[in-house]
Amino acid sequence: MDPLRIGIVLNYKEAEKKKDELMRIDKYDWLKNTEEHFIILRKRKPHIPADVAIGKYIENMYDNVIIDYIVPDEISTRRFKQNDIVFVIIYDLLECFHLSDTVRFNKFKNALKNSNNIYPPYKYQKFINNKCTYYKYLADHEIPVAPTHCVSKDKWFTRNKNQYTQKIIDKVKNNGWKSIIAKPVYGQEAIDFAKFKGCSKTKSLQCNKAKMKKYFSRTVEHYKDIVVQEYIEGFDKENPEIRAYFINGAYMYCIITTETIVATPIQEGGKFKLSNEKYNYLRYFTQEVMDTLPKLDLPGDLANPILTRIDVGSGLKGVPYEYFINEIEFVPSLYIEDHNEPVVERIGDSLVKVGNIYKSIDQLPVEVFF
Repeated sequence: MDPLRIGIVLNYKEAEKKKDELMRIDKYDWLKNTEEHFIILRKRKPHIPADVAIGKYIENMYDNVIIDYIVPDEISTRRFKQNDIVFVIIYDLLECFHLSDTVRFNKFKNALKNSNNIYPPYKYQKFINNKCTYYKYLADHEIPVAPTHCVSKDKWFTRNKNQYTQKIIDKVKNNGWKSIIAKPVYGQEAIDFAKFKGCSKTKSLQCNKAKMKKYFSRTVEHYKDIVVQEYIEGFDKENPEIRAYFINGAYMYCIITTETIVATPIQEGGKFKLSNEKYNYLRYFTQEVMDTLPKLDLPGDLANPILTRIDVGSGLKGVPYEYFINEIEFVPSLYIEDHNEPVVERIGDSLVKVGNIYKSIDQLPVEVFF
């Protein structure tokens, strides 16, 4: 029987080295024979990133499986099609946008579009990578999100920029938003994030107009759309943000962060004190969001991506417990060093299962949504 070939798209080694998210090789039996070129030394101890760890877990736990570790410079449609399935786990188009040049970005995009063995499929990746698209989708399905307005590249370059900026200001004033934030579609880790305070005051708004125009002129050059949202007071400081992780559409664990804290809730063996009432609602709320997201229309009842992270913000008035959806990701940071959940192992098991389904089908469907 031919082996199952799984391609895993790896991030740049140096990029992963900068992150506080590596796995100690000596803590896991299935990592002890990791090749030298994958190893990253931190505090003189050997570590590897999660994308490599998933492959190493599969290699050690499953027979007749070949892992193709695809580094960014080797991405191509031809390379992807040499595998039964290609898994995007860290280095996606968004990561490529920030870490690689335009040539590599377009090559990666073309490979994703022209390969029907990508998981999750390109069409789903495109949906999640566009905050404007999924914020509207969630709002249309009555899921709380921060009040949002999107500035598109097309509108910005086809209209009078002074008038368009004033129109945004007027919209903010009419909505009664005291302050706003702006973040680009394809933004990452607060890159090109901006906050404009005092937006409900006419004088302050006029003072901000030149600053806002300059911001939009600069950022729209590099991004497709800019998300403008009401600033939720305290959200980026003392108010907790909950990052809920789902494997195949089922809840696994969550990480709670504030300006000074990274922890798991007491209900999951952690130190963050969260009432049972709030915890139960969070489980219900995030599962509702997971169930509401567009479903994959793929063989073997594959309706959800292997990995999804739903980020819940707090402080939005008028909704239960003031919880709202801040972001959704399919290639999230896993906070591996802040919990004891076997998330890498669960992802590896799921990837083999999905890979075998892909391998058994001669022609996978192009359309991936119900």
